[in-house]
Amino acid sequence: MKNTFAFRLFFISLSVLLASCTKEWKTTQQTYYKATSSDTSAIYNAAKIKLKITRFEGNDPVVQALNKRIFTCVCNSVYTGETIQEVQNYDALVLSFVTNYTQIKADLKQDSLPAWEAQATAKINYQSNKLLNVTVEYYLFTGGAHGYGATESLLFNPENGQVYKLTELFSNTAQLTKLVETKFRAQLKIPAKSSLTDAGYFFADDRFILPKNYIVSEKGIQFHYNTYEVASYAQGPIDLFIPYADLGELYLLQ
Repeated sequence: MKNTFAFRLFFISLSVLLASCTKEWKTTQQTYYKATSSDTSAIYNAAKIKLKITRFEGNDPVVQALNKRIFTCVCNSVYTGETIQEVQNYDALVLSFVTNYTQIKADLKQDSLPAWEAQATAKINYQSNKLLNVTVEYYLFTGGAHGYGATESLLFNPENGQVYKLTELFSNTAQLTKLVETKFRAQLKIPAKSSLTDAGYFFADDRFILPKNYIVSEKGIQFHYNTYEVASYAQGPIDLFIPYADLGELYLLQ
């Protein structure tokens, strides 16, 4: 009896330990770079693009799904052509950037065209046995008063490589919206009953909305609004950090 009980206790402890282990992903860091000129400081008649990408290694469907979704995100961030389907990999992406610049310069027949620049970094931000958070930070300048930079946060289910839906992360989106709005108003010093629109923020019908990106950490979740999402360019991105203690049972992956 004692041996049987000890065996069962050992088996239960081992099961708990294995369930709590975070999967070890095998990755490589790869850099892709292309430029029309060796003069990287040129502000006219040049184009350059640099991508620093974390790639997951392996041939199983989950790894393929991860790499495909990350590539799609990076491509959507810095692609400047008209037919995005023509770009199938990172080498083709960086080549298309400088090729498009050269073609546009030729079409416009300008002797002095402002230089283009693109950068993107894809990296693992957080991982657990329930969630893999990859962030893509990018910057793109193709003329005009200024470039545009943003962060895209991909929240993967490590079991299947698919991106979580909001309802798979949070139990009640209505309650979550109220909680984040309270944090938003407190951080930006907007009284509870005053208009968000009158305060200078972009909310249709003055109705608060959650951001498109959520960045996960060990202590809580950062609700990230990119530039232009709910405020002017001058105000830049807005980050609201809410610890897990405040989220309570709203967050389903604790």
